[in-house]
Amino acid sequence: LIPNLLTTIALCSGLASLHFSTKGQWNHALACITVAAIFDTLDGRAARLLRVSSKFGAVLDSLSDFLCFGVAPALMLHQWLLEEKEFWGLAACMTYALCAALRLARFTAAAPAPVEEAALGRFFTGMPSPAAAGAVLIPVMLAQTQAMQQYRLPEWGVIVYTFFVGWLMVSRRPMFSFK
Repeated sequence: LIPNLLTTIALCSGLASLHFSTKGQWNHALACITVAAIFDTLDGRAARLLRVSSKFGAVLDSLSDFLCFGVAPALMLHQWLLEEKEFWGLAACMTYALCAALRLARFTAAAPAPVEEAALGRFFTGMPSPAAAGAVLIPVMLAQTQAMQQYRLPEWGVIVYTFFVGWLMVSRRPMFSFK
């Protein structure tokens, strides 16, 4: 119950991020994704500490990760900057969200039991979705800093970067695990 409650809090944080993104409140939307990442870390640690796991918990965690680290960052990027680049902006955001879904589906389907991928070794296969969300949102975070507020990041650079981070999630490249 405790790990699933923590996952549900993360999911609520992802939903709140969607709300703030639609209102253009970027700092609040970013904070909600940060809260989701904290609770995503805590739910896995709580499950290991309590030595509990379930198929339900594994699926709930993947759904929460998809919303918090796939859909919410994609919507934020789109609303923040990429809406103006209609086709390519939408394509980059959709590709990023789809890559998050594919990565999470691959992980959930491949796991014989709801075991953390990092427990299988020191490396992840591809970039984990929470890390990808942090990486893809770097342009938004930079734009919110005082020093960068008078500059506008190039839309095409953000589009290419978004495609690249999406590719990293579905790639088979080993990524170091800090767990």
